[in-house]
Amino acid sequence: MRVALTGFRWPLDPALAEGRDETTLARALYTTPLRTDPATGAVMPGLCTAWKASPDFRDWTFTCSAAPSIAAGLRRLVQLKDAPSRWLFADATGITAESATRLRIQLRFGWRRFPYALTAVAAAPRFVPGPFRLVSGSATRVVVRNSVLTVVFQRLGAYAAVRAFRRGQLDESPVPLGDVVADQENSALRHAVRSRRLLGLDLVLFHGVDAELRQTYWQTADRSDYEQLVPEQDGASAFGLVGAGPGADPARFRKAVHGIPSLPRVLVRIAVPRDPVLHFGARLLYANWRDLGLGPRLVGEGSGADASFRRLLAVYPQEEAIFAELTLGSGVGSRADLVRALAATDQKEDLQRLDDRLRQSAAVVPIAWVVDSRLVSPRLEGWREDVLGNVDYAAVRSRASSRGP
Repeated sequence: MRVALTGFRWPLDPALAEGRDETTLARALYTTPLRTDPATGAVMPGLCTAWKASPDFRDWTFTCSAAPSIAAGLRRLVQLKDAPSRWLFADATGITAESATRLRIQLRFGWRRFPYALTAVAAAPRFVPGPFRLVSGSATRVVVRNSVLTVVFQRLGAYAAVRAFRRGQLDESPVPLGDVVADQENSALRHAVRSRRLLGLDLVLFHGVDAELRQTYWQTADRSDYEQLVPEQDGASAFGLVGAGPGADPARFRKAVHGIPSLPRVLVRIAVPRDPVLHFGARLLYANWRDLGLGPRLVGEGSGADASFRRLLAVYPQEEAIFAELTLGSGVGSRADLVRALAATDQKEDLQRLDDRLRQSAAVVPIAWVVDSRLVSPRLEGWREDVLGNVDYAAVRSRASSRGP
């Protein structure tokens, strides 16, 4: 089975894996302490088979194989300042292996759904065998194998991948930016198109801009063009971080536009990652804001920017994960409100309160929900993408091999 990925680093450390492609590769090579059911999102056993919590959900014990390796890996993750998912365990007051099969994690605050943290690929120990064993690896091609399937991950640009898919040389390919609708209407490809809205958003995160100016950027973001040209799915525009949000408000848009001439002329530097899809999306937003008289400037990451444009994919399939990463990972929003939500049995009102307050502050400008579109060969049985963009290749069977380049 041959799979095209548009970008990944090699060698790959699961603690540093970032984005869908690197996470896909890491999950094929490493086993996480716990897993999630791709259909329901429920926690399932992985290296750990049982778990229990203290009454206040601050002290957790897990029954695991390789507990010392898991504990060492989690402590290492906390020490890696650049690890994207470091925030998951940064507030742990203790991570210990009390025996070869007993893992104990103590937290500063109660976290009712904490086992989900152990489903993140960053929690996978590096030296414990995963679903597949590595056959060979390079910056352009990684081959993994289990008892019934060999998977070849190839680094290809999106258009080169589609050409290879049409020749039968690939079993899975990303759909290039802007091609989803065309492929759905193409008689040769429509049967192969799989699109899934993920639990993740493209958003602008402000670091220190005046509140009134932030509100103007929030109200005037061109979500309509972005929806049509990037996710290419009706209803993908995001007006909140949970649920559908309040929707577009034409009156507030007009008021914001009318007030732009009275705002101070402030240059707002927005850092944009090197990802070509996000760079294209950022240019759309930039052009609209400039046309309205605002002063954005797109800059590279690490440039001391006033805001960041980024794609935030939840690390586990719960709505709380987005708020938790923003607050614990980026310092945005009320920590007290988040801690209350993490301990709650029913989080709906707490998460809505967090969302409302972030909207009022305009510290975060949600633009669109992430939609992942793939071309998948009918040769594959059991191929399924979950709400995080993960595919469990160990559950996939191929009726025949692709021809190869």
